[in-house]
Amino acid sequence: MNNRQCILSLIIFILAQSSLAADRPKFELTSTGLAHSLKAQSIDVGHDPVYKSAKQYQAYPLADIIKKLAIPDGQQSDDWMVVFTATDGYKVAMTYPDALQEQGYIAFKDNSAGTNNWLPFKSGKKTITPEPYYLVWPKAGLDEWRYPWPFQLTTVSLQPATEYYGAAAPTNSNNPQVKNGFSLFSRYCIRCHSVNLAGGNVGPELNIPKNVSEYFQEQELAGFIRNAPTYRAGTKMPSFETLISTEETQAIVHYLNQKKYEKIQ
Repeated sequence: MNNRQCILSLIIFILAQSSLAADRPKFELTSTGLAHSLKAQSIDVGHDPVYKSAKQYQAYPLADIIKKLAIPDGQQSDDWMVVFTATDGYKVAMTYPDALQEQGYIAFKDNSAGTNNWLPFKSGKKTITPEPYYLVWPKAGLDEWRYPWPFQLTTVSLQPATEYYGAAAPTNSNNPQVKNGFSLFSRYCIRCHSVNLAGGNVGPELNIPKNVSEYFQEQELAGFIRNAPTYRAGTKMPSFETLISTEETQAIVHYLNQKKYEKIQ
């Protein structure tokens, strides 16, 4: 295949993926009929991680929105992601079962903001608000990696995990350990690390040109994943000891081992 054919194939692939994404179930939070299709309620949050204080919001139940997004017949819910998209295009996702397991809410007004909908807060060097919508979780003590708090939301949509995570998703998803490991990796690791160049760029790429399991002893790799600060001074990688069990860490290692046979060319 010559260079022109490669470029043409890539363009066709990108267009096909864009078409698929456009066809996925989507709920537009900014639609004018939102207030008529959902019932708002007042909810209390004991400690909001954005405002660092207790808050009370007017909000719509997340479950009511998700119920409007039907998974195709014959598909398993744990193979699908609920994707939250912000005004600047930023996206964060959680598994479909997780999104319904706890009571989440899409907030549209801070009750302490008076005649305004929102109070401003500092985000890096900027002062912003969560407008127009903000995902919040009233239950205290939830794992924030598993239950994210994205703001400035415009849409909630459904997408298959294999499509959302692209080349990082395992081709061999029939192995339960690999599947579980990928689920855990996508929850705790992929925001910072990429696999096959799909994922974050805060930490190192883990599969190409060499898979991390090809230069890290398996036992030490599991230990490093679970508690990196005990291995490397000054690392930005947090400890996951209170969040990930030794068995779950091993499942992540199984996933990484599998991906060394699924490198992109």
